[in-house]
Amino acid sequence: MAASNTKIDQVTAQMRALLATAQFENGRLPSEPDLSEMLRASRATVRQALSSLASDGLITRKHGIGTFVNQRILNIPTRLEEVWDFAEMIQQSGHTPGVRHVSLSLGPCSDKVAPKLGLAGAAEVISTTNVFLADGAPVIFCIDIIPAHLVRQAYRDEELHGPVYTFLEKRCGQQLSHNITEILPVVADDKLSRMLGCPRGFPLHYFQEVGFNRDETPIIYSEEYYRPEYFSFNVLRKKISLAHK
Repeated sequence: MAASNTKIDQVTAQMRALLATAQFENGRLPSEPDLSEMLRASRATVRQALSSLASDGLITRKHGIGTFVNQRILNIPTRLEEVWDFAEMIQQSGHTPGVRHVSLSLGPCSDKVAPKLGLAGAAEVISTTNVFLADGAPVIFCIDIIPAHLVRQAYRDEELHGPVYTFLEKRCGQQLSHNITEILPVVADDKLSRMLGCPRGFPLHYFQEVGFNRDETPIIYSEEYYRPEYFSFNVLRKKISLAHK
């Protein structure tokens, strides 16, 4: 029987944590049977989790020798192809995370955002705006927009005063699978200057993205502005041969 996607995700997350915290002799991972016993998962699930980690460049497989941790890739602090919780990002950067809530509203979706979320223009959305802090300094300004029809349970406003992924899972029954992100060059206008405590015209990292569940249904639209002196983003780029595409 094929392993469920949820189980594979769980085992993959466990293995990522193992790679980050455990020491392996010469960087070589235990065998699949040993990993299966260690993680209490089937060998098929472990094999698929290993394939996912290999695809991400975190491990390398050497035929007839074994599977090894790719320490160079593992040590990259923030990778663009991964979705991070802001608090984790800030902590990973060596700072104490915090959050300052700015606004929360329920109203019709804008003409700009509606097509990105697959909504009619009059559809209601929840918009929440937050500033994330590093040692008390504002470093990320984020606008999150969630289709109101996704909400399945009553919630307190405070649940949207910060990271939204827990709200999506707990109150909407939605789990983020992946984001499609457009990265654009921007400089701070008057509003961003106030929110992020930087001079007007200051260059910022700007991500505009749509988050999808496993059914490829859009469940969240976000605009994120980062102060570049706090974050260094990296991406693993693999050479693709056009002859094999």
